[in-house]
Parts: sequence; C-alpha cells; structure tokens
Amino acid sequence: MKFIIAGCAKDCEKYIKLVFQNIKKICNTINVQQIIIAYDESKDNTLLELIKQKKELNVDIKILINRDPLTPYRTQNICNARNKLLEEIYAFQPTIDKFIMMDFDDVCSKPINLEVLKEGLLLDKDCVTFNNKNYYDFWAVSIDNYQYSAWHFDQPNRYLKLLRLYLLKKLYETKENFIECESAFNGFGIYKLKSFKNCKYQSLMDKQYYSKKKLDYIIKTFNLNIDKKIKPYDCEHRIFHLKAKKQNNAKIIIYKKNLFPEYVGPHTSFIKM
Repeated sequence: MKFIIAGCAKDCEKYIKLVFQNIKKICNTINVQQIIIAYDESKDNTLLELIKQKKELNVDIKILINRDPLTPYRTQNICNARNKLLEEIYAFQPTIDKFIMMDFDDVCSKPINLEVLKEGLLLDKDCVTFNNKNYYDFWAVSIDNYQYSAWHFDQPNRYLKLLRLYLLKKLYETKENFIECESAFNGFGIYKLKSFKNCKYQSLMDKQYYSKKKLDYIIKTFNLNIDKKIKPYDCEHRIFHLKAKKQNNAKIIIYKKNLFPEYVGPHTSFIKM
C-alpha cells in the first residue's frame, strides 16, 4: 500500500524538527511515496527549517510556496493551502492508495505511538482520526446532532463545552474501539484516496451540507441562537468530510486510542473559560 503525507506549515519553525522526527518514524513503517507541504508566508524561519529537513530525509519532499496574498480569514487561508495539497495528491491517482493529512505545529510534535498508528491503518474505514487524552479539535467535529459550527452560535464557548462533554461520554460508553462521526481531524487523519474523490476543502459555509433538523435540536435543547453577525466561514475540514459522506458514502471515525501524548497547548484554552 502506497501513501502520501501532506500538511500545511506557517509560523511553526520551532516544531518542524520534532514533527519530522515523527515523519521519519512513519516513513520507516509504511511506504511513503512523497511528502507534500503547503507553506504560507511566516514571521519566523519555517521555510528555512523545512528546506533543512528536506535535505536530511531520504524521501521525496515537495514544498509548495504560496505566492498569493493571504485573505483576512485564517480558515480560508488554510483551506486554500489544503486544496493545493489535494491537487498534488489527486494527481497521483491511481498509484496512491491513501494519504495522511497532518499538522506541522505543536499538535504533531510529541512522540507518535507507532503501534496505535498501525492499528489505525488496519481499520477498514475511509477516514481514520485519533483520540487524545486531552482532545482539542472540536472545531472540526460534527457528530450526531452536534453538526454545526460552534463559532456561529451566540455562545460558542458554551456550545464547545457541551460538544466536549458529549464526545467524551460517547468515547467512554461506546463498546467498539472507535466511534463514527461526520467530521473530525484532531491534527492527523488517514484518508482513502478513492473515498474522497471529487471532494475539496471548503471554508465558506454551504447550507446544503448541514441538517436543519440537527441545528434546530441544538437551538431548542440548549437555548442557543445563531449569531448572524459572524462571517460565514467555518473550519475547512467540516464540509470536506460532509461532502465525502454525501457523495461517496465515506465512513469517518475517531479511533479511541491516543496517537500522541496528552495535548497541552493553546487549542484547549476555551475549556477553562
């Protein structure tokens, strides 16, 4: 089975070396054909560190340097970068079986658990993401009635806390070693290429992919309202996954084991609020 590893890099110089230590371990475990990195202009020496790692790793590495101006919206910039990665990945069809999309910041900088990775690779699912003792990526999660974007409610932090409690409860109570969802990422995902055919990342919200019934349930059950002043941009992963489910019947899961040690960082600051 042949793989591509892909990811975005911006302002993450201090983590690049640590991330590549994990990438080296992955490359020693699976057949990685190429590593593709989408680089956006940074305030630090991210690009220089990427070039340094490119020279040291015995795998083909392609760095896509963005020459276009960035938009005011972070999620749109990441969306644009990920779609450039997808263009490169899809060009490998049909010679590539799966691709790994991973973050190049602190999220994937701690030592990876290769045994958990191997177990995840054995699961016959279209997209495999992983748990963490301190699960952080609630922005990308859509599960059961919790499908909508947290940042478009009038109380986003309250919604995120409700989602967090629901997810942790489901992970604990489910007897299987994974839970199925509509969207998840948590910094590292393994994707079957054929199951995401004709799908792209999208930050701009599109109502055709969201369930009004699920949204109404959340609004009525928890007395929340949609904040109409918020710009219509969402986490880029959500519609990418919702499209794959709608078009290709993709099965997306969160494997219950932890791929990386407990996450400690700014992404979970909302939990203390």
